[in-house]
Amino acid sequence: MGIMRKRGLPLVSFVALAAFAGLLVSNIGTTYVQKRTFQSSDFNAFAKDQSSPLAGMNFSKPKDVWSKDGILRTSLVAAFHSGKVDGQPVTAMLYNGSLPGPTLHVYPGDRIELNLINNLNESTNLHFHGFHVSPANNSDNVLLEIPPGKTQHYTVDIPIDHPIGTDWYHPHLHHFTYPQVSAGLSGLLIVEGLQKLLPKPLQNITTQNIAMRDFPFDQLYVYTHNSIVPLSNTNTGHERLTVNGEVNPTINITSGETQLWRLANIGPENWLHVRSPFPGQPFHVIAQDGYPVWQVWSNDTLNIPSGSRFDVLVTATGNGSIPFTTVKNSSYTDPYDNLIAIVNVQGNLEAVEHVNVIPTTLPYLKKDLNNATIAAHRVINFSSNDRDWIYGLNNKTFNPNRIAEKFKLGTVEEWKLVNLDKLPIGFDHPFHIHTNDFQVMSINGRPYHAHGLQDTVNVPVGGNVVVRIPFNDYVGISVYHCHLLFHEDYGMMNAFEIVK
Repeated sequence: MGIMRKRGLPLVSFVALAAFAGLLVSNIGTTYVQKRTFQSSDFNAFAKDQSSPLAGMNFSKPKDVWSKDGILRTSLVAAFHSGKVDGQPVTAMLYNGSLPGPTLHVYPGDRIELNLINNLNESTNLHFHGFHVSPANNSDNVLLEIPPGKTQHYTVDIPIDHPIGTDWYHPHLHHFTYPQVSAGLSGLLIVEGLQKLLPKPLQNITTQNIAMRDFPFDQLYVYTHNSIVPLSNTNTGHERLTVNGEVNPTINITSGETQLWRLANIGPENWLHVRSPFPGQPFHVIAQDGYPVWQVWSNDTLNIPSGSRFDVLVTATGNGSIPFTTVKNSSYTDPYDNLIAIVNVQGNLEAVEHVNVIPTTLPYLKKDLNNATIAAHRVINFSSNDRDWIYGLNNKTFNPNRIAEKFKLGTVEEWKLVNLDKLPIGFDHPFHIHTNDFQVMSINGRPYHAHGLQDTVNVPVGGNVVVRIPFNDYVGISVYHCHLLFHEDYGMMNAFEIVK
């Protein structure tokens, strides 16, 4: 048999579907089962009650941790915590007891000195998603493994010219990434300075962090090759779309006010297609994937694959309570809910005072690769085998001891990313690469007018995307992969090495 994917993948065994139809109602998911053999009773030994102001939960609220004098010193404790969603019990894996983890604020040129303390009963590690830093030693090294009960010290030197915007952090240990992120291990990581690129009237506007994810991400029942296995630790039947750990929070804004919203998809695999809550006032994108755009662009809706981020300016219109929602899409992994938050527009309807100062460009160094010298052309094929849980790149699955490619430092390569999956059972694959961002050149053969560099791009079913990747500044071993984290855990990842 194959797996039953959450909300949408056709099942390969109708006999099994009939036998378990009463159980499989919108809470179907996937997870790694070969190494995760503990039961809910095991979780109770690790769980601790948490007091929290979050409605319907008793997890802690994420704290903001800022760098001081050029250094951010902190500790992240990964541990089990018990809580509730809408009154229903759930056991999560959290950093420092909060959902999501603490929000880390740094500046270009800073250094991060971080202790990751593993109080789980399984190994873990840490990835600084979106960071252009060294992939070696104890920096953004996803090949490190921190066993249970151990502490790993991370030292991350952020270059003085590092892009500014919204990034995030999460575990990245092969075979454990999907279940650990699903269980709650993720948090925002913001490189500050974006507001200073805006016109003066906008430099001190209110900022809203909107970290979105389904939680608890129900990996309720999975097929093994011979049977269906219930995973009682995540059998909640109560998955919800959360923002900063809250269900249906309130965002306050005054009519006519412009705010900076940091939209981040920090869940394990869902796409989020979000719509501006203000008719006639679209999202004005000023950064994508932690990189300031070369040209500000606007749209009423944004497609945010797993792992992606958008920093946007929004200007409120109307009055009263306005729903901020996702839009139904044909993707196989839409969120459980479509309501993100309620926007409380305060005050009387006024003229939109900031709309005339929305910038069209930002004073940021443009690193356009249109005229770059191309050192090599490569084709990377994505393919899915849902029957046998095999997800590959160029017909191979991930092996940490195999270097798939070597790239020369200081060169630019052009890759054609080809999705060999076919409808109706295929998947879009969000391609993500570590260490270096890329520029999208074309999608399905049509030239793409890039607004800036990014670290994640969606490769559509049966389609292709051409990107150009500069391998600058750092040598060492890193990875690229599909950011549907289940696919990554089951092989859709390659290790590469940047060499001098």
